[in-house]
Amino acid sequence: MEEVSSLARKLKHHLPLHQARITFIAQFILALIRSRSTNLYRVAEEFQTTADSESSYRRIKRFFADYEYSYEQLGQLILACLEIDRFTLCMDRTNWKHGSQDVNYLVISIAWQGNSIPIVWECLDKNGGNSNTQERIAVMKRVLKLIPADQIDSLLADREFIGHDWFEWLDQHNLRCRLRVKESFPVEHNGTNIAIGQLCRGVMLNQTVTWYTKKKVSGVPLYISAHRSLKGLLIVVATSKPETMITDYSRRWGIETLFGCLKSRGFDLESTHMTQHDRMDKLLGLLTLAFTWCLIVGHWKHGDATFLPLNKHYRPAKSLFRLGLDILRRVLKNRCASGDAVTFEGLLNISVFHHPYQE
Repeated sequence: MEEVSSLARKLKHHLPLHQARITFIAQFILALIRSRSTNLYRVAEEFQTTADSESSYRRIKRFFADYEYSYEQLGQLILACLEIDRFTLCMDRTNWKHGSQDVNYLVISIAWQGNSIPIVWECLDKNGGNSNTQERIAVMKRVLKLIPADQIDSLLADREFIGHDWFEWLDQHNLRCRLRVKESFPVEHNGTNIAIGQLCRGVMLNQTVTWYTKKKVSGVPLYISAHRSLKGLLIVVATSKPETMITDYSRRWGIETLFGCLKSRGFDLESTHMTQHDRMDKLLGLLTLAFTWCLIVGHWKHGDATFLPLNKHYRPAKSLFRLGLDILRRVLKNRCASGDAVTFEGLLNISVFHHPYQE
């Protein structure tokens, strides 16, 4: 129980909840890391308590059914760990089926170290379908309560996140976007509507072309930049600063990495049996805390993601998240990390849970 108590004391500085709730959250985060699973039975088996697993399982079920915490306070805790003042945001959606039930998340995350960290999310009330403009605006309004618009460098999103009302809302709120659109998407050029693919037909392989005069995309004046790779055409539209559009958009892959870490390469999110939206939102909140801790530990131990050793496919053999997860699990399971002069308290002090004024 020593690790639970230590983590609970750190969390108490940031989350003004009843002590019993704080202790539960600490238990759950540590059990997530030990089990590498969101299957609640497996998590319960890793609880550090004298109670049996069935009792811990019932306790977990009661928490997700009955208790609430502030997602805004959770977001502030995540921001405190990063210690950055400029943000690149990624918007994307992930979904899967549990039996006949769909689980469908809309997530906005902060791109950081080749990955991204969830800051706002919503479990959508639809059967795996796309988000709509109202849902996107709702989650972005929650983001703006945490991060002022003038601190957001850009919002990155794929081809699902398009449309006149959405483009217009981003423009009105001075949010610079880098949004991929389909080649068949119409754009107004020289007073005529043509497909963007036709506009970009002269772009050569491995070439980037930027139009520095705004063109109307879904009726909203936007800059356009195109890059034709060896495998296809990437189109990005932006509201301002067109020079860096393609480079900026490449960071969107961080949210795909995030989903992989939350699922098969990390915590096996799809193994949870929960499907109720409010409970899934709570689960992702606790999962985000565990994920962020792992990512920061990996960064502390191994440095920037750009310096990780590459495999034969020129990709890191392990991400910073996975490296951090391995360190934390060794410390939690063996009370030491082989070859690493680290302790649990040390990992707390370099993590998101560190509180500089209370040490």
